[in-house]
Amino acid sequence: MRQNIIFIVIVFITFLGSAQNQDNTINYLDELYPSTQLDSAQVSKLIKKGIEYDSLKKIDSSYSIFKMALQISENIKSKHHIAECLYRIGIYFELKNNYSESINSFEKALVLYENLKDYESVAYIQNLIGYNYFFLNKEEKSIEFYFKSLTLYKSINNKDGVAFNLIDIGNLYYEHENYEFAKRYFEEALNIYLELEDKSGIAVCYTNIGNVTSDAGNSFDGIEYFFRSIEIEEEIEDFEGIGVNFNNIGDCYLNVEQFDNAELYFKKALKIADEIDDEELRAIVYLNLSDLNNKVHNYREAINYGEKSLEISKRIGIIDFELDNLKNISFAYENLGNKSKAFEILKQHKLINDSVIKSDKSKKIQLFNALNELEKSNFTIKELSIKNELSQVKHENEKKIIYGLIIAMAIFGFLIIILILQQASKKKAYNLLAFKNHQINRMNYEIQAQRDNLKQLNNTKDKFFSIIAHDLKNPFNSIRGFTELLIENINSYDDQKRLKFLKIIKGSTANASNLLNNLLIWANSQSGNLKYDPKKIELVKLVSDVVSLLEIQAINKEISIYNNVNHNLSVIADENMLNTILRNLISNAIKFSNPKGSIHIISTFDEEFVEITIKDNGIGMLKEVVDNLFNVEFKSSQTGTANEQGSGLGLILCKDFVEKHGGKIWVESIIDEGSEFKFTIPISK
Repeated sequence: MRQNIIFIVIVFITFLGSAQNQDNTINYLDELYPSTQLDSAQVSKLIKKGIEYDSLKKIDSSYSIFKMALQISENIKSKHHIAECLYRIGIYFELKNNYSESINSFEKALVLYENLKDYESVAYIQNLIGYNYFFLNKEEKSIEFYFKSLTLYKSINNKDGVAFNLIDIGNLYYEHENYEFAKRYFEEALNIYLELEDKSGIAVCYTNIGNVTSDAGNSFDGIEYFFRSIEIEEEIEDFEGIGVNFNNIGDCYLNVEQFDNAELYFKKALKIADEIDDEELRAIVYLNLSDLNNKVHNYREAINYGEKSLEISKRIGIIDFELDNLKNISFAYENLGNKSKAFEILKQHKLINDSVIKSDKSKKIQLFNALNELEKSNFTIKELSIKNELSQVKHENEKKIIYGLIIAMAIFGFLIIILILQQASKKKAYNLLAFKNHQINRMNYEIQAQRDNLKQLNNTKDKFFSIIAHDLKNPFNSIRGFTELLIENINSYDDQKRLKFLKIIKGSTANASNLLNNLLIWANSQSGNLKYDPKKIELVKLVSDVVSLLEIQAINKEISIYNNVNHNLSVIADENMLNTILRNLISNAIKFSNPKGSIHIISTFDEEFVEITIKDNGIGMLKEVVDNLFNVEFKSSQTGTANEQGSGLGLILCKDFVEKHGGKIWVESIIDEGSEFKFTIPISK
C-alpha cells in the first residue's frame, strides 16, 4: 500500500503542543488591556499574540486569545477581525481533529469574507472547508468546495491556489482508483509549480504521479518519480515526504517480488516515522511489512507487524488500514494451521468491509450527483454573469451601435465555448460514473470470493466430521455385535472363545477411545483453548515415557522398540503437544509393522532444530498415499497388519502441533520395506 501527499496550504504548525497555563494567558490580557476601551488596533495586537502562541505550539492558549479577540471584535463590529478570528478558531478545531466544528467556524468566516469582497481569503477558506469534509468522508461536499476554490483562484489569477486545488481534486480521484483523471490533475499542477519554481509543490506532484503510475502497473516508472521527489525533499529537508517516498518505493519492490529491496526501504521509512513521530506513516509501514512477511512465508512476523499496524489504525481511525491488516493476519494464521483463529479474524474483516461497501456505494452515487449539480450551478453562474455583461454593454453603447454589435458577436462566441465546455464536463461525469460502476462490480467480486472461501472452509469441516463419524461407527458396531453374541451364548461358549471375544471388544474400545481422545485434542487446538506452553524438555526421558505407555501394544505383536535418542539432548517444546506427536507416530509404526518387527527412534540435530525419526520395517505406503497423508480432504487411514482400525486424525494433529513449534513434518516410505516419519523441534541452547 502506498501513501499520497494531500497538499495542505496551512501556514501554521500542524501538530499539538503543550497548552499554556490559562492564568498566564489571562494575565497577559490584563496587562495588555488595562482599560475597557478597546479598538481594532488592540484587537490586531491580540490576534498577533495568538499567532505567536501558535508558533510556540501552545494552541490551547492561542485558542483562548482568539476567543477573546472574537468577542471584542463583535463588540466593536469589526467584520475583518471577526472573520480572521473565526478562521483561526477553525484551524484550532482542525488540529484537534474536530472537523465538524472546524467547518462551522470556516463557514461563518466565509460569509464575512464574501461580504468584504476579499476573494483571496474566500478561495482559501473554500479549500479548507473541502479539506475538512474529506476527513469526514463527505466526498461530494469536499469536491464541491475544491471546485469552488479552484474556479475563484483562476478568476483572480492565483496560480499557487489553482495548483494546490488541482492536487486535492487529483487525490479524490486517486482514492477511487481513477488513475487516468488523477494523473491529469497532478500533471497540470506540476506544470504550474515548475513555472513558479516551487520546490515543495514539485516534490508533492512527483510523489503523487509516482503513485498513480505504479498503481496503474508501471512499478519501475513509479520508482523513478519517487526518487525525483526525494532528491528535492532532501534539499528542502522535508523528512515526512522522504519517509512517504521510501515507503512507496518499498511497496513497488514488493509488487515486483524484490523482497530484499522492499524490506530495505520499508525499514528506512519506519526509521523516519519514529524520528518524526508520524503515526499514519508508521501504521502503513507496519502494514506493508506484514504483507511482505506473508509473501516470504514468515507468518509469525507477519502477525506481529499486522497487529502493531492494526492498533495504530484503530486509534487514528483509518478503516482501509484496518481491513488490510485483518486480511494479512487472517492469512498468516491460516498458513500456521490455526484455522479457527483465521476464520474469526476473517469474520471481523467481513463485518467491517460490508459496512464500508454499503457506505461507499452511497458515497459514489452522492459524488456523481454532486458533480452533476456542480456543473449546473457553474453554468447558471456563468449565464447570469453573461446577462449582466450584456446589460452593461447595452447601456454603454447606446451612442455606439457598432461597438455593441462587436460585443454581441463576442458574447455569442463565448456562449458557444460554454456549450462546448458543458458537453466536455458531461462527458467527464459520464466517464466517472462508468468508472464507479466498475468499482462497485469489483467490490461485489471480492465479496463473492470471500463467500466462496468461507464455503470451502465449511465444506472441509463437514468432510472431516464425516470421516470421524464413519471411523467411530466401526469400533462401536464391533463392541455391540460381540457383546450381543456373548450375552446370547454365554453358557454355550467355552472360556477360550469368551476370552477371544473380550479381547476383540477391548481392542475396539481402545480404538474408539484413542479416536475420541485425538478428536478432543484437535477440537481444543482449533478453538484456541489449547495453549502453547514451551519449556525445556529432556527428550530421551519423554520418548521413554511414551514407549512405556505403548509397550503392551508392541508386546502383543512381538515388536521391539529401540530408543536411540541422544541422552544429552534437550528441546524447547510444549510437553503435552510433543507427547501427543510421539504417541501417535509410534502407535502408527506399531500398527503398520509386521509381527516380530522392530521400530527405531533416532535423533539428529543442528544449531537450531532437533530432527526426530520414527523408523519401522513394516508394510510401507504408496506414493499417492504419502502425498495426501496430512490432508483432511483425503481419507488416509488404512487397516494395520493385525486389522487395527484408525481415522487418520492423529497425523493431522501431529502436523498441526509440529507447525505450532515452527517445525516441519514429512514421511519417506517404500512398499514392503517400511516407513520413516520425521519431524523437527527447536533445540534447547
